[in-house]
Amino acid sequence: MLRGQLPGTGDSSRLAAVLTYIGVLVTASVALIGYSINLQTERRLGNEQDEQQRQLRLDAAMRAGQLISPRDSGSAHPAALASGLLALTKLDQAELAVVLLVDLWSFDPDGSQPEPPSGDERSPRVSHETAILVIDEALRSASTSARLVAAELLCRNATRLHTCNSLHWPRAVDGCWDPTFSPKTKLLIVEALVRMTMSGPAEEGALRSVAVRLYAIWDGDPTPEVKGCIGKFIGKIIGRLDDFGVKQFVHGPKMEMVTIESLQAAARTAADNPDDYLAKLSNELGDALSEWATSCQAQPARAGALATAAALTQ
Repeated sequence: MLRGQLPGTGDSSRLAAVLTYIGVLVTASVALIGYSINLQTERRLGNEQDEQQRQLRLDAAMRAGQLISPRDSGSAHPAALASGLLALTKLDQAELAVVLLVDLWSFDPDGSQPEPPSGDERSPRVSHETAILVIDEALRSASTSARLVAAELLCRNATRLHTCNSLHWPRAVDGCWDPTFSPKTKLLIVEALVRMTMSGPAEEGALRSVAVRLYAIWDGDPTPEVKGCIGKFIGKIIGRLDDFGVKQFVHGPKMEMVTIESLQAAARTAADNPDDYLAKLSNELGDALSEWATSCQAQPARAGALATAAALTQ
């Protein structure tokens, strides 16, 4: 025993240290257990909330479906159809909405007959404007199949749309472009744009509109095949644009300026697709677009045309 140390003092110190250590362990264990319990509770509550949200969306989607297909024998009112379809797009059901649109918008898939007048039993049950809004939401969705069906519908009905009517073209691809579209979706959208343009009046406003939309695709897509195809189409119309003395355009939602030099640079990238069928299709469409552009006539500025030009840039 050391001099001056009381008997048992060392043992008491060690015991106190052990008890303190045990206390710290117990406190830490209690805190850890409490944290685990809280974490599990939060996860359970989060899962329950997610399930409730899914159930609410499902119930809302079913009610939207009832608007489209009423229980009585009569046809749904166009306003109810529009509300139901747009509600589905807002409930993460864009794929279902665009699939329903196939029958509600398309009256004549092969395009062999003229569109019947409004009110005819063979006429589409939703307006072009409603259909375009649904297609726009589908093109913005994360569903690859919804995007493809939307592009197919747009292409199928392109000749019924007017290129200078901003409500007749999806804003998702109006002066902007999503390069993550699948190759087939891209092809259908480009074909729809060209066919819509050629089916309308051959006038300067339509020529300017298709030039801006084509350039947005060329500028926004890094794929050489897409750039080559779009460059070919731009090359078919740029001469007529130059005839009108057009030097610059407002492009995209940010209202950026596109010059005639930019279009000329895009036209220089023209190239045939390695796929023989796609190369033939693009050549045929390009020749038809060139013929249409050659027949375009200058038009005086009108209030409606100015409003349309402004809408294309928003």
